[in-house]
Amino acid sequence: MASKYRWLSGPVLWVGCVIALVAVWAIMEPAALVAAFDNNGRSPFELATLPVYLAIVPAVWLFDPFGGSRTRRTILKLAVTLVALMAVVKELDLHYHVLEWLYPSFVDGEGLRPGLYKPNGMPLTGTPFKMRVITNAAVPFGMKAVIVGYFALFFGVFAAGFAYLFPKWLLGVFRLEAPAWAFGCFGASGVMVQVADRLPAWLGHSMGLTKGEGVTAAQSLMTCLEEGGEMMIAIFAVLTILLAHHDRLRQTP
Repeated sequence: MASKYRWLSGPVLWVGCVIALVAVWAIMEPAALVAAFDNNGRSPFELATLPVYLAIVPAVWLFDPFGGSRTRRTILKLAVTLVALMAVVKELDLHYHVLEWLYPSFVDGEGLRPGLYKPNGMPLTGTPFKMRVITNAAVPFGMKAVIVGYFALFFGVFAAGFAYLFPKWLLGVFRLEAPAWAFGCFGASGVMVQVADRLPAWLGHSMGLTKGEGVTAAQSLMTCLEEGGEMMIAIFAVLTILLAHHDRLRQTP
């Protein structure tokens, strides 16, 4: 792609990935698609996603994307490494299994054990990685510390790094710099994952629907976009690193 239009590499790839995911959804039976894409971190597609996340670590150290002093570059690369490894932890649901191992009477590996926490007289169910668990008096302090530590390592480090680099990223977007637009596609993939993850529950609650048997086409589409979006996050992280490294080489006299 010509240098003038190099910034389009990220958006074009992003659109292509979404089209590919929708095409896969269109040709697969809903139940078969869900089995292939989502099985608590053990489906073929989820397992194929792991090497892409792991590729971020050698990429950020071999193809240095950051400028500035050696200390600054090292800190930023360590932050990227930590977030990438925590993403692998999330993909494999290891954070749930750690809580289950530490607090087996409270967590069953996939969520809270039903009936243990009753704020306002109601059972507290679902994932333990929620603010309502952290603020619940019945939850052990150590369990709260593990949950807070997980959020700090994963989301906290990412948020701090993005806030630090935000001015440079925003300037790069307006300058049509390829790494900035690739990172924007990284963010767009994350938004797509969150929407696909939450949309079925939002619609179900708003319309008073209950979960039925079988897998609908709409549910399989959300699964496809959610799990596919998680792989896209890793792909665009690697792409951003490579494009930024290329720009640094071009700028070096």
